Formats: sequence, C-alpha cells, structure tokens
Amino acid sequence: MADERLVPENPPVVTGDVGLLAEAARAVHGGRDLASKLSWVAEAARSLTGASFAAYVAAPTEGGGVQQIVGCPRYVVEEFAGAAAALLFAGVAAGHQGVRADDIREVTRFRGLRPYAGYDEVVSYLAVPVLSSDGAAYGALVLGHPEPERFDERAQAAVTALTAHLGAALENLRTVNRLAELEATQREVVHQLQDAVRPVIPEVEAAELGVFYLPADPSAPTGGDLYDWVVLPDGALHLVVVDVVGKGVGATKDAMSVTHALRLLALDGCPMSRLVSRADVLVSAQSPDLAATAIIARYRPDDGTVELVGAGHPPALVVSSEGKTRFVTAPGIPIGWPGAGSDEVVSFTLDRSDVLVLYTDGIVEATKDILDGLDALAAAASDAAGYPAGPLARALVERALSGAMRSDDSLALVLRRRTPAPGPRTLSGPFEYQFSPNAVTVPLARNLFADWLEHLGLDPADADDLLLVVSELCTNAVRFGSGAPGSLSVRAWADADAVVLEVSDDGRGFDWRPMDEVPDPDSDEGRGLFLVSTLADQVDVSRDGDRTVVRAIKRAVLPGE
Repeated sequence: MADERLVPENPPVVTGDVGLLAEAARAVHGGRDLASKLSWVAEAARSLTGASFAAYVAAPTEGGGVQQIVGCPRYVVEEFAGAAAALLFAGVAAGHQGVRADDIREVTRFRGLRPYAGYDEVVSYLAVPVLSSDGAAYGALVLGHPEPERFDERAQAAVTALTAHLGAALENLRTVNRLAELEATQREVVHQLQDAVRPVIPEVEAAELGVFYLPADPSAPTGGDLYDWVVLPDGALHLVVVDVVGKGVGATKDAMSVTHALRLLALDGCPMSRLVSRADVLVSAQSPDLAATAIIARYRPDDGTVELVGAGHPPALVVSSEGKTRFVTAPGIPIGWPGAGSDEVVSFTLDRSDVLVLYTDGIVEATKDILDGLDALAAAASDAAGYPAGPLARALVERALSGAMRSDDSLALVLRRRTPAPGPRTLSGPFEYQFSPNAVTVPLARNLFADWLEHLGLDPADADDLLLVVSELCTNAVRFGSGAPGSLSVRAWADADAVVLEVSDDGRGFDWRPMDEVPDPDSDEGRGLFLVSTLADQVDVSRDGDRTVVRAIKRAVLPGE
C-alpha cells in the first residue's frame, strides 16, 4: 500500500516512453523545488518500469540517506534502498552506469542485500546513478519488485534517461544556489566597503540628516562622489560633499583623502575662508594629479545659521517648509587646480523645517542640460519638501535619474532644521492601552493614538508620521505575537520636545539593525520596520522578560515650554 504522503501532487501520466521523457524535460527542469523534482522522477521511474517502489538515495558526498520513496511505506524498503545504493556508489568511480539484478536470491554478489529485503518485498531491483557533468554521483534511483526478472535493458535505458534529466536539473540548481551565495557574499562585501566610507550620522540638536548615493557603474560599490559630516568642538555641524574626477573604488580613495583633509582642518579650527586652499595643499602633496570639486557647509543648531564655501561645485539648494526653493552659490576654484580656494563665505539662516540640499553634478547633468537639471531638481525638492531627510535625498536622486542614462555618480545630502514647534505646551498625560492582537487592533490603536496626539499641538505632518509608526508597530506585533488576549501593549509619552512611542508583545523577538536600503520586494519581513526607522529619529528593540519591546522616538515635534 502506498504511503500517500510521499506520492507527488501531480504524478506522471504514462503515454509511452517518449511521451514521459518529454514530460520529464518540462517537469524536472521547471520551477519545482527539490523535493518535488525527486518525487516526480521517482514516480515517473516507477510508472515507466512497473516497479513496486522507487526511491531516491543521496550520495554520501551530498549528505547521504533516503530522501524520497514512492509506491510503498518508507519503513518497508528504506534499509534495502540505502544498501543497494551504497553498492552502486562503490562502483560509480569504476565507471559503472547502473546495477540490474534479476533475482538477488540467486546471485552471490547480491546476497548481502537479502537481510534488508524483508519477506521477499524485493527480489529483483534496478539502481541507476544520478551523475553530475564531471561524473560524480549526486545520488541514485533504486527500483524494486517482489518478483524476479522485472527489469530489462529497455527499463534501464529509460530510467537512465530520467536520471540524466535529474542530474542536469540538480547541477543547474546547485549552480543557481552557488550564484545566489556568491551574490550574497558580494552584497556583504559591498555593504562593508560602503560602511567603511560612510560616516555615521551624528547626533545633532535641531537637525535631521539624510543622504543617498548611486554610483555610475551599478556593479561598483562606491565611486568618486563622497560626503562627510561631523560635530565640531563648538557644537557646529561640519558638512561636506566632494566630487572627484574618476569613477569606481579608485576614485573613492581620492575622495576620502579630500574629505579627511577637510575634516581635520575643520576640527583644528581652520577658518571657513581658508578650508579649500589649505585642503588643496595637503591633498596635492600626496596626490598631485587629483582634481575635485567640493562644497562645505557649517550649520549652527542654536540659531540655524549656515556658512557655505565652495570649490567649483554646483550651488546648494534651500527648500522652505512651504516648498519654496532657491539656489545659493558658493564660488571657488576646484581642488587640484591652480589657485584652488574659495572666493567668499556665504551666510544664510534656515528657518524651522527648512531644508539644505548639497549634491553632486550627476543629479543635474543626467539630462545633459544643466539648467534644465537645476530646474528639475528644484521642482522635485518642492514636491517632496515634507519627506523625512533620508527619503527626500533618495527621491531627489531617483527622480533626477528617472528615464536618463546613468553616466555619472549621483549623491544628495539633506539637512533639515528641526526645532520645537512654536506656541505653548499643552499638558497631557501618557498614553497607555492594552489590546488583544487581532484584525481590529491596528485601526483601533491608531484612532485612540490620534486622539491623544491631537491634544499635544503637533504639526499635522509630524502627527501623520507618528500615526504611521504606531500602525506599523502594531501590525508587526499582531503578526508575531502569541495572540493571547491583552498581550499587545501600546504606550506613549512626551519627553522634552519629543514623543516616545513604545509597542510591546509576547512574540519571539527579532534582531534589529538600522536599514539604509528598502528591503527586497520578495522579502516577507522588514518593510514595516524600514518605514518606522525612516519616520522616527531613533528606534530601539529590546527584550523585557518574555516580551519584545520596540521603542520609537520622534524629536523636535512638541511646542517649546
């Protein structure tokens, strides 16, 4: 009696050897998973030969063991199939292409299999190796019957054709898996290289920072466009965008030498007016052929003042909270050119929620018309003025390159001034509710949280961000929690100018790390947390006993005291 669990969902319909082998080409080389391929081939071989059972046994180099049996319960023939396959594998190295036994009771070399054959469940059998292109065995198909002389040369030839299809399919599957592993390794190397040249976002009062970069060569992890940011001893924020002549990793090395020189000079107290000329001297001494444009900003969080100097770089873009735009030019001569330096220090002030955009020429030259590129950049920034800093930087790069050939590196750095909202502070107690995680929890939590936020006097955009955050965190908790009544907890409170939101559940927890990139579209997880990390200034995940606690903080959203 067949083990129903081991029979494939769509067993082959035999209409003759040729028809089945043609069907095998479609079935084995299609998109089925490994278990489905093995099940299909085993059932096809059994149907084709009239065997009472068919088994696939993995070679020792592939982990060994019986991986598939069709036609009878596993316990009946598992030991026999393993022993018969072992006998076959011993001869594969000598060039044996299969073993066919008419009656294992009559042939001396097969008598060792008798103890595994049970009460005459197996008298005749056929074993054919599944080979790779270099002749190594992936495994074997073993077919048996309780009657003698059930397998002839024609049956062996047909099963050999099936195993050839299976061997090619397994080799292709292995190649695909190897390529996937190689791609994953390459991605990890790329991420490590990018992390090595990307400075960590500094914690700065009254500032929200974001950056996005695309190299000219999609296969190159980095290029000649680079940025830097660091908080200086006096509390000011030093910002730099550099564009070095060249592409690829070699250009990255040159760009890093420029950003490092500018950083060291800024930390040493070099006046803004002399930053470019001093950096030119330092860099040119080590790399006389290096040429680079640069724009350097110094932002003072206490009053929003920005000082700007340039070295042949495109103008900075300022975007108001209402979406109005203006370009600010900082004239100067590029590093590596005769007379490198800044002509003047340009000063201006960012109001609350105003945005400063520093970028490289790849963004405005994508359409080959710089003036059109500048207009397009301003329009895109105006449309996306309400975006958080990170998504705004990404939107500016992607919109600039949409429909254009990527011929140069492209980078956008965004600074938004984040200060508490004007007006009196409305006192409100903390928000705290417990919910049963089910389909109605998320909209209920969102509506209750919206009522609480309404009393705090937040800007509508900030309130919308927090509502999205609570929705995503509650959705995550509903999905991964146990489902026990009252096991989902939502808390929120005001902390100075920030709103702190905390969602906890009794789920298994998860590893958290900040996400710089949108998760793969095929990924089952991560998109909600990516949105949360984008909208909140800080996200922390911890375990409190048997509960998972996710805390999100959004700063500079509450009115001043």
